[in-house]
Amino acid sequence: MAWPSVRTGCELTRFAGIAAAAAIAVGLALPAQAAHPMLGEDTGTQGTGRFELEMGGARARDGDLRASEFGVQLSGGVADAVDLIVRPAWLENRSTGEGGATARGAGDTALDVKWRFFDGEPFSFGTRVGILVPTGNADEGLGQRKASFHGVLMGQAKYDEWTLIGNAGYVRNPIEGERSGLWYLTASALWQPAERFKFSAEAAAFTLPDPARNAWQAVARVGVIATLTPWLDVDAGYQFRLNHEAPVQVILAGATIRW
Repeated sequence: MAWPSVRTGCELTRFAGIAAAAAIAVGLALPAQAAHPMLGEDTGTQGTGRFELEMGGARARDGDLRASEFGVQLSGGVADAVDLIVRPAWLENRSTGEGGATARGAGDTALDVKWRFFDGEPFSFGTRVGILVPTGNADEGLGQRKASFHGVLMGQAKYDEWTLIGNAGYVRNPIEGERSGLWYLTASALWQPAERFKFSAEAAAFTLPDPARNAWQAVARVGVIATLTPWLDVDAGYQFRLNHEAPVQVILAGATIRW
C-alpha cells in the first residue's frame, strides 16, 4: 500500500478544497504496508527471484471532502532478505461542497529498497527506505513537485498464530510552508486462526503538515485477508479516526498476486 507521504502529496493551489481532501486522506498512500489493507510494514521479503504485485484501492471522507487512491506495488526479491519496490498511484481528489472541484490523475511514484537485517525467531527487524519521484501534477494537488526521502524501521514478533508489528517512520516533506519532517508510528496485531484467513487490528499516529499545529492525527484500522489460492489474496479494511485531526473514515479493498 498505503508510499509515501502520510498524505497523498499536495500543495495549496486553486483546487484548495481538493488539496485539503488529499491532505486529510491519511493512510491512502503510506510509505509502507505489511500487506494490504494494513498500515504497518512487516519484515517479510519475497526471496531471491520471487515477485509480488499488490493492488489496492482506498477512499477517504471528511465532511464534503473526498480523496481516493488506487496504488499498484511491485516487489521483487534480489536477495533472500532484500526487495526492490516500485509503487505508482492514481489519485482522485474531490470536494462536494458549493463550487467544489475535482482533480484526478497519476500521483507521485515511490522507489524503495526493503532489507530485513535481523532474523532470529520469534523476532525480526528490518528497514525500508526510498524516494518519492514527483510524477504527479502538483498544480492540481496530485503531487508534491519535488523529490523527497522516506524511511521506516520495523520490528516484528511472531507467536503461534499471532504476529505483532511496530513501525517508526519519517517522511521528508518538500512542500514550502509546511512542516519539513513528518513522523508516524504504527502498532499492529495480525491473527491467523486458519490457513486461509488473517485478521488485523492497528493503531497509528501521524504528525500534521501544518507547522503551526502540534497535534497528531490518530487512527485505528481493522482488516481481513483471504487466501484464495497459494498465489492470490483478496482483502478489505476499514479505518476510523481516534481524534478530530484525522479523516472520518477510510475504506479499503485490494488483491495481491505472487509468483
